[in-house]
Amino acid sequence: MSEQDTKAPGKDRRRIRRTVRSICMFAALAILWFGRDSHAPSLIPGLSPFVAVASLLVTRTLHVTACIGLVIGIVVLLRPRWFCRWVCPMGHCADGVSRAGRRLGRHPVKFFPLGQWILWLTLGGAVLLPWPFLLWLDPLAIFSNALTLLAAPSTPATGLALLPALAVLLLSLVWPYIWCSKLCPLGAFQDVLSHLVKCVRSHMHRDKQKHPVPDDASRVTRRAVLGTVVGAQCALGLWLNHVSGGKPARPLRPPGAVDEAAFLGLCVRCGNCIRACPTGIIKPDLGGHGWTSLMSPVLDFSEGYCREDCVACTGVCPSDALRPLPIQEKPDIHLGLPQVDMNICLLGADRECAECRRWCPYGAIRYVFSESEYCLVPQIDAAKCNGCGACENACPTKPKKAIVVAALARE
Repeated sequence: MSEQDTKAPGKDRRRIRRTVRSICMFAALAILWFGRDSHAPSLIPGLSPFVAVASLLVTRTLHVTACIGLVIGIVVLLRPRWFCRWVCPMGHCADGVSRAGRRLGRHPVKFFPLGQWILWLTLGGAVLLPWPFLLWLDPLAIFSNALTLLAAPSTPATGLALLPALAVLLLSLVWPYIWCSKLCPLGAFQDVLSHLVKCVRSHMHRDKQKHPVPDDASRVTRRAVLGTVVGAQCALGLWLNHVSGGKPARPLRPPGAVDEAAFLGLCVRCGNCIRACPTGIIKPDLGGHGWTSLMSPVLDFSEGYCREDCVACTGVCPSDALRPLPIQEKPDIHLGLPQVDMNICLLGADRECAECRRWCPYGAIRYVFSESEYCLVPQIDAAKCNGCGACENACPTKPKKAIVVAALARE
């Protein structure tokens, strides 16, 4: 058999693999965009066992999306790097750019396994606080977040949403294959699972001399212990900085959001909730609540309000940062509480206005006469109000609103 004949099966296999990966990539794009009105977008970042394990460590609950990620984890236990080689859309893009880099004369470089450190630092933070503060580096979350370009092509958030994906592609162009082999935490997670299988198999043999523990497995174990400890310490430092940083106690989060500290870690900045919101009130945080909140979803009532018949955002979160919320429980949640500035309110200027009461879907606003203001003032019934923002959106005063939904005190 000639050398050309022996190379042919390998070329055919690579061609088949690229075809399958291309199909998976276009399927992911279709699910993220065309399926944004359903729960389907949660499946893309939810395929990651890295996200699934971090979510399980933080929430102590096993939701449906996490089950899918854990199933993928079981598969890669048996077939090392199977997900990277056949499915991952971000990896497919990075490999394509890497091949272009090779044609331009760029060569792979030796680099220490940063992806494993990202993995253990994140899981260490999840175990202690819990705050898996680097979970947003998952490649499926990066791929999903890049779709913000289609949802809001002309906003400042678009550039920030694209930065992680562009960084992955640029690194792959300059140093081919460095993302998948050395930097990706999901790839590192699959390597760890593979090493775990090797360790189990080696310990099943009694003859340690003939079947020693692999050196790479020992190194992974040392990195796991050290990375978990360091990750826990880093997460603790970030959390202490967050709670004492002098920033607003809590930004307005979408319905179903978990405790703020856990939310900041669990949110993978995938953009699913932003694209799913029918009224466009969920925006990425551009740094107004500190860098730890950067690109996480916050509520902005300038274009609409959180409708009483909608819980779309809670069904597309892959990491349980937004927990599923039954529609009948929507009136019982508390996103925030409106605050009224009578220096701006038209009633304070002895003018007629009843817009906030008119548009409140929960009947939580009434007008009472104030002796101190000597006029009618809006009074908010905190027991009825869930902070939906209808009053803020309807308020006619410009440029500032007389009634603004304020974040609740830190839990």
